[in-house]
Amino acid sequence: MKVMLIGSGGREHCIAWKVKQNPEVKELYCVPGNGGMSSLGTCYTLNTLQDMVQFAKEKEISLTLIGPEAPLAKGVVDLFKTEGLAIVGPNQNAARLESSKVYAKEFMKKYKIPTAQFEVFNRFDSVISYLKSGLNFPLVIKADGLAAGKGVFIVEDEEEARDVVVDLMVGKIFGDAGNQIIIEECLEGEEATIMFLFDGKSYCVLPSSQDHKRIGDSDVGPNTGGMGAYSPAPLITDQILKKIEISIIHPFIEGIQQEKLDYRGVVYLGLMITHHSEVHVLEFNVRLGDPETQVVLPRLKNDWLDLNMALYRSSLSEVKLEVDTQNLLGVVLTSRGYPGNYEIGKKINGLEDFPNEPQGKVLVFHAGTQRRDNQILTAGGRVLNVCAFGDTLKNAAYNAYLAVGKIGFENIYYRKDIGYRAFRREE
Repeated sequence: MKVMLIGSGGREHCIAWKVKQNPEVKELYCVPGNGGMSSLGTCYTLNTLQDMVQFAKEKEISLTLIGPEAPLAKGVVDLFKTEGLAIVGPNQNAARLESSKVYAKEFMKKYKIPTAQFEVFNRFDSVISYLKSGLNFPLVIKADGLAAGKGVFIVEDEEEARDVVVDLMVGKIFGDAGNQIIIEECLEGEEATIMFLFDGKSYCVLPSSQDHKRIGDSDVGPNTGGMGAYSPAPLITDQILKKIEISIIHPFIEGIQQEKLDYRGVVYLGLMITHHSEVHVLEFNVRLGDPETQVVLPRLKNDWLDLNMALYRSSLSEVKLEVDTQNLLGVVLTSRGYPGNYEIGKKINGLEDFPNEPQGKVLVFHAGTQRRDNQILTAGGRVLNVCAFGDTLKNAAYNAYLAVGKIGFENIYYRKDIGYRAFRREE
């Protein structure tokens, strides 16, 4: 088989690593790929969706997999299907569940999926009037469109809320993504992630996970794309998982079918588990999460390409998921300054100690890296994801941070507390 994988981050490196374990994969093309993916397949830069279609035809690609949300939001699945090319993912209409937070919230309201109460605004003056109406803070403000995981703000008072609204709707810090905004109640509790595979008829729940969004230890500072994650999440007990299936997954599928949405792929549920064990949906994503993928996929004993073929053929009901019982924890190494300004082009040392064997206890997935003259250099804000297995979550964290200590580059930064809050549940 020939497989094309679209994307260039840590999630995509993990997908590529998993796909290459299938002996039938003769060629893997990574578009555009990164420094780590270049050792697993051939990297190409293709600038448009039409370029990708033409490439898939020329290379006789058997199946195309999508990592990030942007190509899905632009309609890559629609285009490939029109050309008779095999691809896994939701079409552009279904991808609105991620590309438009307004659409997602209205979908949840319509199909009675538990979520925070919200109001939608598309006029600046209307928002300002609303903020002056005696609201209870804190509140959450969200840009409607895609903002690379950075379009959500928790505001503590009216002044802070106004500043965020100005940035989004007037300053256009995320471009057209801020043309509409959502203001919603701030739910209290702890966040977790459930991802499941859905082939249009049947679904299969992947192992639970939990990530750390804030840049600083103890969850302080601005939101990022994710500073680390672990799986499973002790927060997601069997009882809570059952509640998620009944109150969220089942009505979600009903909504997909009622709206006649073309959806075959991964569904990501960003969840808030309240102190009373109630479950609310914070967001939908229409693809695998990052950095959750890096701690979920390696725990799967199933072949990832076989699972995607089941999605493509709508035969997921024939699949039985097998999961490694060990814990897996990942620490994201970033360039200092992220999620703001940062430098690139720094040489990374120590990677030779981690060959990423299929049964390896430590796995290092590349995100913002590039290969130049047989050296791996930094090329982004999030640079690497260092993941380690352990019999307990605490043991997995110990192994991960031990590995982190063997890797270095100029101006490296990472959180020192990934998973620490969950240790108490484990103990």
